[in-house]
Amino acid sequence: MITLTMRICCSVSISDWRQGNHHIRKAKRFYRRAQQLKRSSSKDEAKKAQREQLIIAAHNEYIDLAQCYVDKIRQTCLCLPTADIIAQLKIEEVKAYIFHAERQIDQIRRRVVHGESIAHHEKVFSLFEQHTEWISKGKAGVPVELGLKICIVKDQYGFILHHHVMRNETDDKIAVSLIKETQRRLPDFKHAVLTRDFTARTTRKNWQTCLTRLCFPERDGFRL
Repeated sequence: MITLTMRICCSVSISDWRQGNHHIRKAKRFYRRAQQLKRSSSKDEAKKAQREQLIIAAHNEYIDLAQCYVDKIRQTCLCLPTADIIAQLKIEEVKAYIFHAERQIDQIRRRVVHGESIAHHEKVFSLFEQHTEWISKGKAGVPVELGLKICIVKDQYGFILHHHVMRNETDDKIAVSLIKETQRRLPDFKHAVLTRDFTARTTRKNWQTCLTRLCFPERDGFRL
């Protein structure tokens, strides 16, 4: 947000953000100070409470500074010329980051200062690819990944027949519909081998409506 505003101001000879790099360093310093404070593992409740107050104070300083920058940038946007479409697009991009900043300030205040739990659907895992989701893999070494799940139907030679990008969806919601969509493209598609992810959430009855032969994976092999 600050970097974009600096560039716009520089292009139109406005000196409001000539110290922008200093502001960025200051914001990072406040951020690291809040980040490095750890909750006390002491059994002394007084020490725990004292450390908790230090954490809250550091976060309050950080979000107060961030809010100050947000307010100043909003005022700068009102003064910027909007004579051409390029200038308008740049200002709209800055406003989009203002929205993100205010959402993060609100969530930090609610979570750290007020002790609330942020609902999963409110969380944003990437500002630049906002479709990114938190994927719990449940595997040793890689318990969590960030990205999007994709369901793929392949033939016996490894060629992809169909795919589906799963946005806020689970396997059991798209499994049968994906098979039926594949069959509309390839009417001869009647047999399938499923991965363990599907069998964990989808019953055999759901699959029998669209497949004549089905193979389920098990720990020591497969069963029909």
